[in-house]
Amino acid sequence: MKIIRKFFKNIRQRLFAARIRSEIYGKIFPHLRQETNHGYPFGSDEEIVRMNMKAFLTTESTLRLMEQATNKMPKSEGDAFKHIMHRELQVVMWRYVKFAHERMQPDDCDARLIATHAPA
Repeated sequence: MKIIRKFFKNIRQRLFAARIRSEIYGKIFPHLRQETNHGYPFGSDEEIVRMNMKAFLTTESTLRLMEQATNKMPKSEGDAFKHIMHRELQVVMWRYVKFAHERMQPDDCDARLIATHAPA
């Protein structure tokens, strides 16, 4: 069973990574270069950085709001809800962590050797 679970986990991660790469290279980059308009609410590198900071702060406050709401639930239900919520959030966040770690540039790598476009 562990082999089957690992197989499906690997497939889910590959599909996740493919979806992220597709959006980055096929939509966000062309949008930032003004080649196409994919409806993103940013149009420059500075705007996307500003939006990322705002999204980070919003995510933090949303987590605090969920914690406050669960603290006002009946204790057993709130504890069970928190368990499910944190378990599922961890699964999703680790997919992003794994993707980010796979895409990290080594500290000692010459930047001229880094590809700037997705492989075909």
